[in-house]
Amino acid sequence: MISCLSRFSPLALLLGAALTLSGCLYDYAPSGPVRSIDTWLLGQWATQDKAGHQFTATVTPEQGEHSSDHYSIEFQRKGEDAHSFQGWISRVDNFSILVLRSLDAGASYGKFVLYHYEILSRSTPLPGEIGNRRIRLSELQLDNSTRTLDSYKLRVAIRRALKEGTLLVPHDVVADLKKNDKEIPGSVIWTKIGSVTINGETF
Repeated sequence: MISCLSRFSPLALLLGAALTLSGCLYDYAPSGPVRSIDTWLLGQWATQDKAGHQFTATVTPEQGEHSSDHYSIEFQRKGEDAHSFQGWISRVDNFSILVLRSLDAGASYGKFVLYHYEILSRSTPLPGEIGNRRIRLSELQLDNSTRTLDSYKLRVAIRRALKEGTLLVPHDVVADLKKNDKEIPGSVIWTKIGSVTINGETF
């Protein structure tokens, strides 16, 4: 398959700048939310790209009627305007997908980016501490032709890639890169740098 990582359009750069990945923009999501929010994703996060550009993200539950299963996400590259997204967790078979929907005005509005997320550490912090919590976001390795598929056909394409073992970078490649502390193509690690407090509860 041809990964969308090889495609650099202005829309990809808009979201890619925020996520430090040149992610594909999809016209449809695989589905709406299939589970409530994962509180391990809530908080303030930071990362930087290979060029040293710094990025931050704040993830909170969306306010209003969707607060139980939608995220509100603000991404920002240091020194630039923030980008706003609505997020939720979708699923194809047993494979969970973090869906981000752009809320920025312009051609990207309503477009979707799809990621697999992996929580690398679930340490429970001491009172007043953040803990060593990191998350890896990995772009789905789908062909460019999937960008305009409707939700049903997109799920079919994802299911086929899962069966073929091509949806993510192959596990043996990832394991080798992890062992040698090398960068994994199409993924970026975010580190938690701060908490958010919602209705008196801190995450």
